Amino acid sequence: MTNETKPTEPTQENKPQGAKPEPPDIPAGTDTDSQQLEKLKSTNTAYENALRSILGIEGSEEMGDISKRLSDYNSSLEAKAAAVNDKIIAAEIKSLQGYDTKLLARVIDKSNIKVADDGTVTGLSEAVKAAEKEFPAVVVKQDSKPYAPYNPAGTGGTQRTMNDIIRNKRSY
Repeated sequence: MTNETKPTEPTQENKPQGAKPEPPDIPAGTDTDSQQLEKLKSTNTAYENALRSILGIEGSEEMGDISKRLSDYNSSLEAKAAAVNDKIIAAEIKSLQGYDTKLLARVIDKSNIKVADDGTVTGLSEAVKAAEKEFPAVVVKQDSKPYAPYNPAGTGGTQRTMNDIIRNKRSY
């Protein structure tokens, strides 16, 4: 019986110092580092192009300070949203009945009027009442009688057509 010993594969403990570690066996179908790097580069390019299109940066133009560009972009969006909200409030004021809407739009305190995301306006009635107390001229006086056209024929309850009136004039 011979005692043959198999040579053992080197492990971390019995490797000579300074030897390079061997790469682990990569199973078939997995990406290598270079393939993963290429995927990340293409994803980065896609995100960069999307960001350029959102911020309006030309392809040859440097991105520069992205946080400054994003803050400028957000401030321009907020300014546009405020302009839209002002137009919604102005339309709501114009739709009010019984008020001089041009005068009301100038004197009303818009600081407490809010527009929700769905376009509903809150605080308008309170602001209108406050403006009405401070500036009574915003209220338009309405006549108590509705408009009734003058009846030249002088007939009270019967409806007469123009042909009836002409026939009565001819029958002398």
